[in-house]
Amino acid sequence: MAVIKNLSHFENTLSRMKNVITQSLANGLRILLTFDSSSPLLTVHEITEQLGYSQATAYRLVRTLVEFGFLRQVTGRPQYALGLETVRLGLIGQETLNLSEIALPFMKELSSRTCEAVLLTVVDGTQGMCLANIETEGPIRLSLKPGTSLPLHSGASTKVLMAYLGEEDWDRIIKKEGLKRFTPNTITQVEKLKVHLKEIRRKGYAVSDQEVDSGVRAVGAPIFDGSGKLVAGLSVAGPIHRISKKRFRSLSQLVVQYAQKISNALGYSPKAIAARNGETGQNKIGRLYKERRKR
Repeated sequence: MAVIKNLSHFENTLSRMKNVITQSLANGLRILLTFDSSSPLLTVHEITEQLGYSQATAYRLVRTLVEFGFLRQVTGRPQYALGLETVRLGLIGQETLNLSEIALPFMKELSSRTCEAVLLTVVDGTQGMCLANIETEGPIRLSLKPGTSLPLHSGASTKVLMAYLGEEDWDRIIKKEGLKRFTPNTITQVEKLKVHLKEIRRKGYAVSDQEVDSGVRAVGAPIFDGSGKLVAGLSVAGPIHRISKKRFRSLSQLVVQYAQKISNALGYSPKAIAARNGETGQNKIGRLYKERRKR
């Protein structure tokens, strides 16, 4: 009985701690939301008046937000302003939102032309993430919900992202995530993967033959912004009975073409890309795109 009582006491204590942490987080977020265009600078006293916090609570929360870069104290004044971390997160949020909006019409058109699922993926730390998808209307559908995490080392939609990261990032990703085997076709040898990623950069696109899911093949191409920065990957995926190995060539040309269109809509500059990477995959993208238009 004593063990049960102790366990119950521990669970109650843990529950209270969770509630306290949740409440503190909510209070901190409310402080950030207090700042707006009409109130870009606030003192701790003004925060307590607006939110009803005690002076001690407001000061503690403000100091924590300053420590993590979400607020900054104005030099020589008792006022606080939003910090660089809020600016950074806001820009990331704006970038991904605009990306989805810009990419969606092209994704729909690509799905219509290929009759296959189309994915938009981004790098999320040491993993990939599905940002948006277009499903097919056929009897066999490949469904991947936005927000789903994906391995970077396996599958065309994410290998194409990893390929265009720096090689020091490859080592960091491999160290953190490992090279998990999903199917017999998954690459699990470090050096073999690195050679493969360099080949993707050289060609300008990636293919996947049942690397993550048995019975699924895919083709992916990178999307860049105007400065030449990798921002996403565009891919087409479908069952092996619809995507034969012979179809890889035509699909790769289409995926590259539509990745190019999205890149252009984001301000893609071939000149900036060439200056950044020379004769690498990005130049290959432009060449494949031109070849496609000639046909």
